[in-house]
Amino acid sequence: MPSVEGNAPGRPAAVDRVNVALVAEAVEALGKLQERTGLKKVDLVNRALLVYEFVDAELRAGKQVLLRDSDGRDQLVKIFL
Repeated sequence: MPSVEGNAPGRPAAVDRVNVALVAEAVEALGKLQERTGLKKVDLVNRALLVYEFVDAELRAGKQVLLRDSDGRDQLVKIFL
């Protein structure tokens, strides 16, 4: 079982550690997200995986992803998983 020592108070313990090699586009996206959100890479990757799992499950259940603009118009988003 991975060590949980050294976790900041109020933060969940690390359950699993994974090293990944990111493609250039993912590195760029991660950098942009860090600039916009001020979040750490680990937090962004965790959030991204949770969003990906949610979207994948919904699409597999036959649902669609829509974006609504500020004028109230809906736009169907095509996501190829």
